[in-house]
Amino acid sequence: MNGSQCVTTVRDIIEAVDRLAPFRLAEPWDNVGLLLGDAAAEVRRVLVALDASDAVCDEADRAGADVLVVHHPPIFQAIDRVTADTPQGRMLLRLAREGRAVVAAHTNLDAAEGGLSDLLADRLGLADTVPLAPARPPRRYKVVVYAPEKDLPAVARAGFDAGAGRVGCYTEVGFEAAGTGWFTPGEGASPAEGEVGRANRLAERRLETVVTEDRLAAVVAAMAKAHPYEEPVIDAYALHDPPAGAGLGRVGTLKGSRTLADLADKTKEALGCESVHLAGDPAAPVVRAAVLTGSGGSMAEALQRAGCQAYVTGEMKYHEVQDLAARGIGVILGGHWRTERVPLEAWAPRLAEAVDAEVRLSEMETDPTALR
Repeated sequence: MNGSQCVTTVRDIIEAVDRLAPFRLAEPWDNVGLLLGDAAAEVRRVLVALDASDAVCDEADRAGADVLVVHHPPIFQAIDRVTADTPQGRMLLRLAREGRAVVAAHTNLDAAEGGLSDLLADRLGLADTVPLAPARPPRRYKVVVYAPEKDLPAVARAGFDAGAGRVGCYTEVGFEAAGTGWFTPGEGASPAEGEVGRANRLAERRLETVVTEDRLAAVVAAMAKAHPYEEPVIDAYALHDPPAGAGLGRVGTLKGSRTLADLADKTKEALGCESVHLAGDPAAPVVRAAVLTGSGGSMAEALQRAGCQAYVTGEMKYHEVQDLAARGIGVILGGHWRTERVPLEAWAPRLAEAVDAEVRLSEMETDPTALR
């Protein structure tokens, strides 16, 4: 908690999670953000967990938690009914009945800078890390419009309201400059300024702002509608954004001379477990390694491009492990639950620092696939 006396709401929790792990980083198939509850509801306590299981719901009830922040979305695929006939339905009905909100941070938390991938890479001793599969941010455009000084505020407002000028935590971002517009209205024109058939010079202002591709058409249409000119000039230039530091997985260099067996031992230490699954030559040297929390399949090409000799993840399909071994990439499987739960324990305090509410990590959830 940061000491503020303001009332904290579910929306504040959502915004804090979004700052730490932007929802835009989630994979297209994922389901993140507020999945259940009232964004305006007051929050005093937050419980962080991997899953909204029965045990976690019981714990939230005992702790008086108003919000569950979970890694695995309890609503993943579209559902057409919520009834007590299924475990999922009973859990959702219980949470709704108790007035408890649920916020999911899944692949966005895996991909974010300072998220689960970074935290696990740190525990494994990887240095100079970069994303294994860099995030692809939405394509952005620079939008430029010219208007008389008295009309520019209305044009800008229309563009901002339609989604322009949003950069990170900032809104209404733009740049304005003065200039002179040239135009000659032809026959049939009805200019808002100037005379038909004459070369006109008019003091104008130039506004530059940015917009993502999904909002470009709406922004241009809104600016054109608010513009006083019959034929306003509105330009859009595609931008080439620099590579992001976010993305799935991390690739880095191991400090010192290491073998695959050494990395397996380091993984057991980092995850606090007695054993891991290992595929490959235990004596093979490892200089460059990658890590991906949870389920780490479908990364063979990325691993090979990154020059990895080893890959640490939670779980993979049998034939995917075989494929990596054939490529000379050793595989260490630490379990889906542990590779996510361990870094989540390190991330929860970061959320606590970002909100005015008590944040605690679940103490009741256990690995559903643990060896006995």
